[in-house]
Amino acid sequence: MAIDRGFLGYALPPFTVAASLERVTRFARAIGMTGEPVTVAPPTFMKAVEGEGNSSRRMLQAMGVELSRVLHVEQQFDYLAPIRVGDILLVDRAVTDIYDKRGGTMEFIVIESSISRDDGTPVGRSRQVILVRNPTAVPA
Repeated sequence: MAIDRGFLGYALPPFTVAASLERVTRFARAIGMTGEPVTVAPPTFMKAVEGEGNSSRRMLQAMGVELSRVLHVEQQFDYLAPIRVGDILLVDRAVTDIYDKRGGTMEFIVIESSISRDDGTPVGRSRQVILVRNPTAVPA
């Protein structure tokens, strides 16, 4: 079943994420950082921020996409400012493109996120590409 192109522009309500000392430290330890106390989050912390509350899963479910057909194929980040312990982050996520290849057997959903501090300072952007396999499509 093809993804409804009417979902182009679909967005979750903006949500906030607290970059607490505990959360940033736990993330840093999980990726192998040890030693000094953590005051600035590692850049990859942005992935955890954008995925808060299973936001990607919620977007796909709203679009009627079966999770068993999904593959995460690309992730890109633009780092604009460091995320510091104590920051309250505002996350906006939206579907910015939906396209297919191979006669619809492979459909792609592009989700872009912008992350800023609660004072409006942008800290980063991300672009995630998700492949949805559609084995019932007949290639042209």
